[in-house]
Amino acid sequence: MAKKRQRKIKMRWNIGMIIFAVIFVYIVINVIIFMGKKKLSVYKVTEDKITNTLSLTGIAVRDEQLLKTSQSGYITYYVEEGKRVKKDGTVFTVDKDKKVQETFAEKVEELQKTTNVMDDDEVSRKINEYQSVYNDNNFSEVYDLKYDLKNAVLNINEDAMKKVIASVQDAMGTESFQTQKSTSSGVVEFYSDKFDGKKVSDINASDFDQTRYRKQKYNTADKVKKNKVVARINKSEKWQIVVPLKEEEYKMLKDKKEVSIRFMQDQNKATATVETIKKGKNYFGYLKLNDYAVRYLSERYLEIDITLDSYKGLKIPNTSIVKKKFYQVPVKYLTKGDNSTTEQFAVRSTSKNGEVTVEQKTYTIYGRSEKYCYLDPDEVGENVVLQAMDSNQTFLIEKKKTLQGVYCTNRGYADFKPIDILTQKDDYSIIANDTNQGVSAYDFIVLDGTTIKENQIIY
Repeated sequence: MAKKRQRKIKMRWNIGMIIFAVIFVYIVINVIIFMGKKKLSVYKVTEDKITNTLSLTGIAVRDEQLLKTSQSGYITYYVEEGKRVKKDGTVFTVDKDKKVQETFAEKVEELQKTTNVMDDDEVSRKINEYQSVYNDNNFSEVYDLKYDLKNAVLNINEDAMKKVIASVQDAMGTESFQTQKSTSSGVVEFYSDKFDGKKVSDINASDFDQTRYRKQKYNTADKVKKNKVVARINKSEKWQIVVPLKEEEYKMLKDKKEVSIRFMQDQNKATATVETIKKGKNYFGYLKLNDYAVRYLSERYLEIDITLDSYKGLKIPNTSIVKKKFYQVPVKYLTKGDNSTTEQFAVRSTSKNGEVTVEQKTYTIYGRSEKYCYLDPDEVGENVVLQAMDSNQTFLIEKKKTLQGVYCTNRGYADFKPIDILTQKDDYSIIANDTNQGVSAYDFIVLDGTTIKENQIIY
C-alpha cells in the first residue's frame, strides 16, 4: 500500500496582494480615526442677556405697634383689617360676657336711625369682591367674607364711636369692657405670631423653618385671653427682609450696597439697600426697603429673587472658547500714520553696516488695555524693535500674554477672534460685542474649539 504523501499548501504573495493589503489596512485605520474623532459643528452667535440672581425666602420685619388685651373676654373690632386707622382711633373692645357686644350693636342701630354711621357701599363692595373670586375648591373664603362683613358693619366713624361708647358706659358701666385705641396712625392687621416684638437682630437660623411657624388669626366675636397681641399697626413704609445665606452667597453680597429684588408672589420689583453679617456659623442678609410694606402686610415669609448683576452682549458656548498667545506691547509705542487716523508702530531696523532706519508699520491690534495692546506673533515676526516717537526709547517685542477667543468660520477657515468675557453662567458666556477684531452678532463660530486648529480650512 502506497503511502500517501501530505502536501503543504503554500500561499504565494504577489505585488498586487501586498498593495491591496496595505490599502485595506490604511482604510481601516482611517475609519477608526474618523469614528473616534470629534465632529466639527458651528454655532451662530446671537445677542442675549444673563442675569445672576439669588432665589431666597426671607422673613419680613416691620415697624409695628402691637396692641394687647388688658382683660380676657370677647373681642370686637371697629376698623377693617388692612385699612388705615388714625392716631387715637378706636381699634377694638373686649367685654367679658358678650353682653357689651349686643349693647354696642343696639346703640349703633339707634344712632343709625338719625345719622349715617357706616358705609353701605363698603358692605356691597365686599360682597362683589367675594362673588368675583369664589370657587367651589376654596370654600374657606366664605368664612373670610363672614368676618370681613362683620368688620365692615362695625366700621363706624370715630365721632359716632365716641357717642356709642359713652352710651354703653352709661348703660353697663366702665368696667364691663375694655376699649383699645391706637397710639399712632397706620394700617391694621389682626394676628399674632412668634415674631411679635422681634427685631432683625433677633432672627436666627431656626426661624426660617416654616414647618414650625404658627400664626394666630383673630376676628370679631373671638374669645381672647389677657395680655395677648390681637392687633398690630404698621406705622411706616420702611421695613426689612432678613434672608439666610450660604457662604458663597454671602461673599456675593457682602460688597453690594444696593440690589434689585423681585417678589415672586406677584413679580413686583423693588430696590433695597443690603447689609450682610456672619453670626457664628450662619450668614444673614438684611434688605432695607422704603416701599411696599403695606402691599405684603399679611405675609411673614416672602419668596424673593435678588438680582446681583445683569449683562447684555453676545452669547457663546463655553466649549467654543480657546486660548492664544499674543505679543504684549505698551500703548505708548502706538503712533498715528500719515493720514493721522491709522494707528501704526515705528519699527527700528539696523543694517549690517550699523545704519539705523525707522519705518512706520501697521499691525492688527487684537486687544487693548489701559497700558498695553496685543499683536499676533505670526504677523509681527521675531526680534522686532519699536521706536518711541517722542523719545529715544526702544522696545523689543518679545513678552507674550494669553488671550481668550473663539474660532470664526465666516471666511471658510478657523480664524481666531479675541473675546472679552463679561460673565459666565451654566454652559454659556456673555461677551462684549465691541472687542477689537472680535466676533459680531450672527457670526458663525466653532462649537467645540478642540475639534480644529487655527487657520485650518473648513470643509
